[in-house]
Amino acid sequence: MKKIGKNSKKGFTLVELIVVLVILAVMAAMLVPALTGYIKKARTEKDYQAASEALVAAQALVTEYYAKTPEPSTDGAVAYVTGTNISKINDLLGSNIVTASTVTVDANYSITSASFTIGQNVYTYTASTNTWAAAATT
Repeated sequence: MKKIGKNSKKGFTLVELIVVLVILAVMAAMLVPALTGYIKKARTEKDYQAASEALVAAQALVTEYYAKTPEPSTDGAVAYVTGTNISKINDLLGSNIVTASTVTVDANYSITSASFTIGQNVYTYTASTNTWAAAATT
């Protein structure tokens, strides 16, 4: 068995610890931009999902309007959705983040286009192409 003398080296030197800390700092610096991109993408996907759910809720409101109104009109349906009933959409989504900028309804009681403001972006749906587009609010 080897004896440990008074002058034997135990532990790490200050230089070794600093080198390890520098390596960890470089790794963290490389990780932060990658995580930022994933976080932004996740928020955008979440907003698109909320916009899709708002569209479904708005379509339900259009159907409700046509079912309970004796002489329905497309203008009346639009007013019904974008007026005070926007709170129903937020209730269905479980949030208070959606406002309906524009909604267009055709004679078949279907929403042909709609714009919803969610957070900092406006999400616009076009039924003819079944696509969503996002634009930042100013």
